[in-house]
Amino acid sequence: MRSQHRLSRKALDEGSRTAQSNSSERCVVPRRTFLFSGLATATAVLLKGSPILGDLIETAQAADVDFVHDTLNGLLAFVAPGPDAYSVAQGVSTVEPGGLDAGVTEVLIETLDLSAPFLPQFSATVAAILNNVAQLVNPAAGGPFLSLFARLSFAEKVTVFQIMDGTDSLKPLAGVLPALVAYVCYSEAGVFDPTTRSLTGDPIGWAISSYTGVADGRDEFLGYFENRRSVQ
Repeated sequence: MRSQHRLSRKALDEGSRTAQSNSSERCVVPRRTFLFSGLATATAVLLKGSPILGDLIETAQAADVDFVHDTLNGLLAFVAPGPDAYSVAQGVSTVEPGGLDAGVTEVLIETLDLSAPFLPQFSATVAAILNNVAQLVNPAAGGPFLSLFARLSFAEKVTVFQIMDGTDSLKPLAGVLPALVAYVCYSEAGVFDPTTRSLTGDPIGWAISSYTGVADGRDEFLGYFENRRSVQ
């Protein structure tokens, strides 16, 4: 489904004008998942009072599962590029595994939906927002993906978030969403078995960050730094 309802032109034009001039303070990644869930909930509460919500919910309800997955896959590639097709299409990719290799698309969808139970299909609403703003950036973007946002270049995706950051009703989402996606990508969620409450393999986030796994101690913490015993 490629046709999407447009957000308020006045609101988005205002965001587009301020995107280049205003520097934004991004959310610092917390250490606990529940903090992110709380941030996402707060963002959804603010969005719930926005006049643009009606059209977005209508769009979200009409969106199919593949469309939501496609959009969020494009978002995962944007936040944590890898060798996957979405990263390659946006023009920024790596030989190392990235967000899509972590296998956390379903986890991201579930996290978004559970963070805002008062907004049905919040993940689809987020996808609708990204694609509506993408219409302002490059409505003619080509590519093999259903989602217009997923077909944007990396720089164009940056512009999407600049516009959102300059739009009052979307500013909280612009700040929280990239941090939430990064947290999920680097977490163990993709290989966590909730039944056994154990990991089924090494998380991609460990490989990306060169984390060697759980240990009782680290060699780096033995002794004193450079054998220093005092400070001046």
